[in-house]
Amino acid sequence: MVYSGLTLMSRFLGLARDLVITARMGASQTIAADAFFTAQAFSNLFRRVFAEGAFAAAFVPAYSR
Repeated sequence: MVYSGLTLMSRFLGLARDLVITARMGASQTIAADAFFTAQAFSNLFRRVFAEGAFAAAFVPAYSR
């Protein structure tokens, strides 16, 4: 319950962060807003691709063979 509650709170705080940044910089109207949202997209992409260590756990044994 604690882990789920903190994950839910993290999602809401992320939404609030995005709303504040969009209100301050505009939704894709400035170069700064585009750069921020692109940086966010890349970090999320890398987290999904590498699956927080699962990629290394599967790749290293296969590569070492």
